[in-house]
Amino acid sequence: MKKFVVVTFTLLLSVVLLISGCVPSKNTESSSSSSTKTDPNGPVEVTIFTPKLSNNDDFSKNEFTKMVEKKFNMKIKWEYANQDAAKEKRQLSLASGDYPDAYLLVTWVDNISKVEAQKYGKEGIFLPLNDLIKEYAPNIQKGMEKVSYLEKGIAAPDGNIYGLPLLGECYHCSRYGKMWINTEWLKKLNLEMPKTTEEYKKVLEAFKNDDPNGNGKKDEIPLSGESTMVGGNPIQFLMSAFIPDNGKDYININDGKLSLGAMQPEWKDGLKYVHSLYKEGLIDSGTFTQNAEALKQLGTPKGEAILGAFPSSHSAIGVDLNSEHSKQYDVVPPLKGPEGAQYTSSDYGSVNNFAFSITNKAKGKKAEALIKLADYLYSEEGTLALTYGKEGVHWKKGGPEDIDLNGKQAKYAIIPQDPNIKEEDKVHYGWGERGPILQTRAFRDSIGTATDEWSPEGFERRLFNATKKYDGFEPKEQFNAVAAWVDPKDAEELGLLIVNMKKYIEENTVQFITGSKNIEKDWDSYIEGFKSLQVDRYLEIYQNAYDLGK
Repeated sequence: MKKFVVVTFTLLLSVVLLISGCVPSKNTESSSSSSTKTDPNGPVEVTIFTPKLSNNDDFSKNEFTKMVEKKFNMKIKWEYANQDAAKEKRQLSLASGDYPDAYLLVTWVDNISKVEAQKYGKEGIFLPLNDLIKEYAPNIQKGMEKVSYLEKGIAAPDGNIYGLPLLGECYHCSRYGKMWINTEWLKKLNLEMPKTTEEYKKVLEAFKNDDPNGNGKKDEIPLSGESTMVGGNPIQFLMSAFIPDNGKDYININDGKLSLGAMQPEWKDGLKYVHSLYKEGLIDSGTFTQNAEALKQLGTPKGEAILGAFPSSHSAIGVDLNSEHSKQYDVVPPLKGPEGAQYTSSDYGSVNNFAFSITNKAKGKKAEALIKLADYLYSEEGTLALTYGKEGVHWKKGGPEDIDLNGKQAKYAIIPQDPNIKEEDKVHYGWGERGPILQTRAFRDSIGTATDEWSPEGFERRLFNATKKYDGFEPKEQFNAVAAWVDPKDAEELGLLIVNMKKYIEENTVQFITGSKNIEKDWDSYIEGFKSLQVDRYLEIYQNAYDLGK
């Protein structure tokens, strides 16, 4: 069998850099920045580094930029990096000493990890923001009062705040281990939504054998998935009926003590169950090797539906949103296992990384202007303008016809844009979701959304309603590795341990499921293999980080 995970030197290096931020740095100030002369009564000139996405124009011509420049008496000089090279360029700027006054990042492209925040903060490159926030940032202070975990999540172990996050409390994103099932097939076969692992297995058997698409062919695929995204294969969802499985670091917590879920007896029981599905042909053989595009092709055939169920954070990964087939799929709530276990993954309520930092190139008036800009972006007015655009053009205050996700009158509503509008007539306002933003769940839920959740326009409502079925199944204690304040001196070591640990767990999990390894015969040797991977050290580093964050 082909290996499930292929780890190259490049991947290994990238993970180490991701965890450690271990690019050599120089705590120096370039003469080009420190010697800039400005009119004492004129605008403060600041240099901001930001990734440039494919749909971004020059921000210097953006109406929002001009507004904040006037509002805070500043002039922004933008330093761009194409999104594919943004992380490398940022790290090189820090290594060379030729860095800007501030970083304004798009976190899914590049972000400042907690290890980097500590590293460059200790070296004096990232300014501590504590005093600046107290003096100039009332909205950030309000945010720390409103969001219970924010202050704790941004304060490094030394007490300093070296960066601010893009805090987007995306409710449906936080339950990323969902399973979607063809409800039309359930109706056709007179089946109920499965509630237990055994009921789920019986449903898949019916999908395979009872011709639910009615074409007289045995062409149905009961369950498939893809191998490129967390939660993209069915292991995470199904294993959570036996033991909590976050699909990322495989770490669980019990009474404050960390353990590796993939070493527990319950994990073995879960493997037996998933293996039984695979052995009976209920899981597509391509599940553990194909990508998301291949999965979507299965979910969006030209004729009758052929796919019974698939896991993904949202259904548009497995079926084209504009296809009629999209309306057939709804979520399976967390299944109850034979011993009563019934969990779901969640990473809600943590600060994982930072989208904004001020460097030591910005002192005095520069630092003041930059923290005031960040504070404005943390206000509801600033977040609206930054991410949604201009009032009256891109969004408006909600009216009686605008319904939010909770079924109430929306506070705000998006104004549909003319797809045929000429480029010269477009209003460019806002920078998108970049930099420090405070999108609380209350704010996100207050945006008007189409009431027909099965239409493409109502997809956000569909995801909201689907996610509610996963509420209450989170483990009492949860660990989020990327949100932990790992000691920078341990980061490089941990980066190597992570690569080897994930590779070992994921390869063996698939081998047990597909039968390449025998669960009964090979289990003990599998457990023994964790010793050479230094599992105790892996857990020790994370335990220390977890204890620091208490």
